[in-house]
Amino acid sequence: MKYLLWDFDNTLAYRDGMWSSTLYELLNEHGYNNLRMDDIGSYLESGFPWHSPEIAHKEFFKDKNWWEYMNEYFKGILKKLGVEDVVANKISSCIREKYINPSNWRIYDDTILCLKSAIEKGYSNIILSNHVPELEELMKSLGIRDYFIKVYSSAHVGYEKPNFKIYEKVLFDLNDAESITMIGDNYTADIQGAKRAGIEAILVRKDNEYNYERYFSTLKELADFI
Repeated sequence: MKYLLWDFDNTLAYRDGMWSSTLYELLNEHGYNNLRMDDIGSYLESGFPWHSPEIAHKEFFKDKNWWEYMNEYFKGILKKLGVEDVVANKISSCIREKYINPSNWRIYDDTILCLKSAIEKGYSNIILSNHVPELEELMKSLGIRDYFIKVYSSAHVGYEKPNFKIYEKVLFDLNDAESITMIGDNYTADIQGAKRAGIEAILVRKDNEYNYERYFSTLKELADFI
C-alpha cells in the first residue's frame, strides 16, 4: 500500500485567527471590548502541548484530560488579561464549542481536488495532526472524513509532532506500507519530524524559507506531482 500522511491545520483547512480569535470573540461577547487580538496572541505562544512536543501527554497533562488541562490554561490567560474569575470560568467553558464549530472552519479550494487525485493514483490518505480530540468529528462536519482511511490526532496518540513516538505509532500500524509520505506546512513538525522517522516528506503552502527541495505552494501543484 502507498500512504500519504496529511497535516490538517493550514494544510487542508484553516480557521481564521485560530485560538486568538476564539478568545477574542468570547471576550467581546462577555463585554470585554478593550482588548486587541495581538494582546491575546502574545499569551498563546507557549502552554499548548505542541509547544512541548518532547513531553508525552501523560506527563504534560498530569492527571487531567485534554480539555480539563486546556480550560485551566485558558482561565490563567484570561485572568492575566484582567478578566474577573466568574467571567473567566464562563469563557473558558465556552472555548471548546466555539473553537471546533465547523462554521468557523474553511477547506482550501484545492484540498478535495488533491485528495481525490491521490486516491485515483492508488494512495490511501491518513490524517496525522497536532490537534484537539474532536478532529475526526470536525472533519465529518466539513465533509472530508470519507477521503481518509484513518485519523490520528495527537490528542489521542499522546504525543505531538515532531516527536518520534507519534510517527512510530503510525509506522507500527502501517506494517504493509510500500511507501509513506508526510505532507504538511510546518517544516519542524511535518518535515524534520517525518524524516527523522525515515518517512519521506513534502512541504506545502507556507513560504519555503528553508529552500526545501520537495515543496509545492498549492495542493493543486502537488496533485500534478503525486
